[in-house]
Amino acid sequence: MEKELSFEQQMKKLQDIVEKLEKNDVELDESIALYEEGLRLSRILKEQLDQFEKKIEELSRDDENE
Repeated sequence: MEKELSFEQQMKKLQDIVEKLEKNDVELDESIALYEEGLRLSRILKEQLDQFEKKIEELSRDDENE
C-alpha cells in the first residue's frame, strides 16, 4: 500500500506531470497515463483545498463569536 502523500508532495507530483507533458517528449501511452494521473491528483487536491477552506471559515466564525 502506497504511503499517503502530503498536500505539498501531491502538488509537486502534479507539477512534475505538467512539466513532462509540456515538454512533449513522452510516448503517447505514457502521456495518456500521465494525464489521467494528473486529473486524479487535481481532483484530490481540489477536495483537500475545499476542506481547508471550510475549516478556515469555521475557525473564523468561531473566532468572531467569542
